[in-house]
Amino acid sequence: MRSGLAAAFTVILAACGPMEPPAPPPPTGPIPDTGVSLSEGACFGTCPIYTVTVSANEFYRLELGRFTRAPGTTETGVFPPGTFAAATQALRDANFNALPTDITIGSPACGGTVVSDLPRAGIGETTIAGTRLIDYYPGCFDAPDRPALDTLVDDLRGVFGIPALVQ
Repeated sequence: MRSGLAAAFTVILAACGPMEPPAPPPPTGPIPDTGVSLSEGACFGTCPIYTVTVSANEFYRLELGRFTRAPGTTETGVFPPGTFAAATQALRDANFNALPTDITIGSPACGGTVVSDLPRAGIGETTIAGTRLIDYYPGCFDAPDRPALDTLVDDLRGVFGIPALVQ
């Protein structure tokens, strides 16, 4: 009788199949010491002002300013998987660590020809080693690193889905 019960119990367990581990809970906050951020500032027109930062667990913080869908608010959420990896890849593709940190009017990296009324961009990366920020004004037309920075800002806008996120 015992062997019959043991055999029946074994058959029942085998029919259930392997147990799937429970899904991890969604992130509730950023992972310290990691992050990629993009901010864009004011212009003389209606350029949206915002800052978005994503951490390695895809958690994001969005600060909305003028000319956005909810000025003066801060939102948090979780980006789709791979967003942080795509953002860090965009930084690597632009050779982020080799770019100057100040490409603004009056800085040597700006060059001589300047056009006004464009929104400034701030691009940042935080790692365990510290934070690196680039202050970039796209009106610095003679800046040698302008093509790389324009591409980087466009790539990060796409990675973060800025039009839908901000407006």
